[in-house]
This record gives sequence, C-alpha cells and structure tokens, in this order.
Amino acid sequence: MNYAPSTRARIADLVAGMRVDRAAALVTAATVNLFTVTGGRVLLTGFLGEVVAAIANTVTTLQITHLTTEATAVVTPLCIASADIAQYASGRMFTLPAAVGSVLTVSVGSSAALMNAAPTYALKVGGLRLVGSAAPLTGTIKWSVWYVPIDDGAYMTAA
Repeated sequence: MNYAPSTRARIADLVAGMRVDRAAALVTAATVNLFTVTGGRVLLTGFLGEVVAAIANTVTTLQITHLTTEATAVVTPLCIASADIAQYASGRMFTLPAAVGSVLTVSVGSSAALMNAAPTYALKVGGLRLVGSAAPLTGTIKWSVWYVPIDDGAYMTAA
C-alpha cells in the first residue's frame, strides 16, 4: 500500500520523533550552533550528519556538544572528537556513539549508518553544537535530528 506523503511523515514522527534538517554548510574551526532547543526539554532520539561535498585534505576533527542556556550555562559533550575527516567523500555519515563520552561514530562507507546504537538524550533549552578543529577549504555536511518534546511547547529548530 502506498500512503500519501503527509501520512508517511506523521507515521515517521510517531516512530522516530519529529525530524529537523539543517542545510549543508562548510566545516569551520569554531563552535557552531546546529540546532536550538526552545520552550522546554526534548528527548533527542536521533542525530545524523552526512558529507555532501567532499572534505578537503585538511586535518579536521568534529565533536558534538550541548550548551544549556538556563541560569547556569553548562556545556555537555555528547561525544569526544572524531577521527580525522580529511578527504572524506560525499556520502560518509556521522552519528552519536553507543556510549556517552565515546568518539563520534563515522560510517565505514557511504551506504549506511547505524542510528539506534546511541543513547537518547534529554536536552534542556539551549543549543546542539558542532565543534570543528579546522576549516577545510572545501567540504560541506548536512545535519538532521529527531526528537520528541518532553515539556508542553518544547521544540527544536535548525540554527
């Protein structure tokens, strides 16, 4: 049976959570907000990055952190820095690791990435951030998150 696109999207929301996409952007040698949590806590059920344009031959690592913007700002690393991503081809994917504090998981090739190994995270109001160690001349990555609101009115947006 072939369901209408709107029906498929609602079923996906029920199973994996609501998806938010961030357009592909260059990796920078800075901390960049990828997604913003607003209105209360959310449960992060999935996180995926994909190389869109091949990364230049520049030694570069990536780390994902969360910065709460409540009364006391606290940075929480969701993983430690990845291995060097220099010369990663289009299609390579990144997911959060199975254990908190482990290395950012990188797909072996460009055809599949394990999504359900990572723990789910309760995120407070703030930002989900990418920390890049260098700024390759070329190479872009697009990002997606899946989440479920914990508090009424809580949601995530692309930063």
